[in-house]
Amino acid sequence: MNGSRLRPRPVLWWGIGLTLGGVLLTLLLPQLGYTLTLQHDASTGVDQGMLVGIDLVVRVVAQVVPPLGVALIGASLVMTYVGRLLTADPSRRAAVAGLRSTPGDDEGAEPVV
Repeated sequence: MNGSRLRPRPVLWWGIGLTLGGVLLTLLLPQLGYTLTLQHDASTGVDQGMLVGIDLVVRVVAQVVPPLGVALIGASLVMTYVGRLLTADPSRRAAVAGLRSTPGDDEGAEPVV
């Protein structure tokens, strides 16, 4: 299998963008909706329907997008850590995993206390 094209840096930037974008949309979208419905010649029924629709969109965005962005930020950190762990030399891998290994003795790995 050829390695994955998914890299930690784009995942980090997507996470930051989704988090900030979701927060900004949550803060600014209701104000935009109120501005659109304050027209003097608009019908009251249309205004209320538009506000209900905007409220639904804001709630969905607020519940889905920022947590998804935060999860992507965490995933990029894990991807970076695992990538560095896999490219490290075997003695460093054992030390990071909490195992003490002696040269030539793969069976006698003991947990580090």
